[in-house]
Amino acid sequence: MEPVAVDACDGGLVAGAQGADVLDVQTALAAFGYGIAPTGMLNAETGFVVRAFQLHFRPQRVDGCLDRSTRLTLERVLAALPVI
Repeated sequence: MEPVAVDACDGGLVAGAQGADVLDVQTALAAFGYGIAPTGMLNAETGFVVRAFQLHFRPQRVDGCLDRSTRLTLERVLAALPVI
């Protein structure tokens, strides 16, 4: 599975960001199996888990930020999972 290309101009959401976008990503990461509590805040735990995801699925830039590439790559990974 190819990751979505990184846009050098997209710094993404960084530590301290909060809102629905963060909550959606946390919920998706939890559904994938990462041990993360969906809080809606990009805290240290979320940054750690996002870096782990990026390292495995989108190694072009591993920074723990929720950029478009990370979000869309996560969607692709989840969509590729078999339905049980």
